[in-house]
This record gives sequence, structure tokens and C-alpha cells, in this order.
Amino acid sequence: MQHSSISEDERNAREAFYRRGHRMFWLVHIHSERSFLATYFGMSLDFKSRVVNLDRREFAIMRWMGPNKQFVEKWKRAAAHVFFNAGPCIFYLAGSGTMSRLGDPLKRGEFALCALTRDEFVRAVQGEGVRSA
Repeated sequence: MQHSSISEDERNAREAFYRRGHRMFWLVHIHSERSFLATYFGMSLDFKSRVVNLDRREFAIMRWMGPNKQFVEKWKRAAAHVFFNAGPCIFYLAGSGTMSRLGDPLKRGEFALCALTRDEFVRAVQGEGVRSA
């Protein structure tokens, strides 16, 4: 679980260390709605404009609304699976493999999320992957 800010170099180093012989995923905690990160994350959520169905799942392609796109770009480049926890919600961030199957390449600041139930999240981290209910 990642609660505080982390650099891309540190993220890469942790992935290299923890992924050796193990499954790894990130659960990035988006702070309370009073934080700038949570505000920009909330402003960015758009599950209606660009929806793509992939493997019986709905991925919404959206644009980061914050002034600095580095937050979302850093996590898009992660080697491990990335989940965002914002309040009671959990979202799966499409990684490079999934993004390549969504159609047109995503531009800087664009990202794709899939909303998950808690049960779907637990199944995903137990190794069953992100799949339909």
C-alpha cells in the first residue's frame, strides 16, 4: 500500500526488489477529499465519455485534470498492477498491456480505469486477475 508520494525511481527500485520471484501490486491510497491529489483525482473521474469494453469489463478513458500529469504518468508506467483506493472505491489502472488493447494509444495525461468491487479487488490480488463478476 502506497500512502505517501513516491518518485518514479523509487517505484522502479521497489518493483525490481519485490517482484523477484513474487507477485506484486500497488494499492495507491488517494488521500481525503481535502488533499490536492484527491481533488484532482475526483475531477478527473469520467466514466461516461470514453468507455471501452475489454474482456467483459468497462474501462473508462479519462484525462488527468491536475496541473501536473506526472502523478498519473508515473503509475501508468509501473511494471506491477496498480489499483487506486479513493474513499470506498477501488479502481484498476490499465497498464501497458491492457492499454495496448484498448485501441488508440493514450496521450500524455490520459489514463484508463476500471471500477472494482471489494470482492473483485480481492480476487485480483489473489492471482485471479481482473475479470468480470
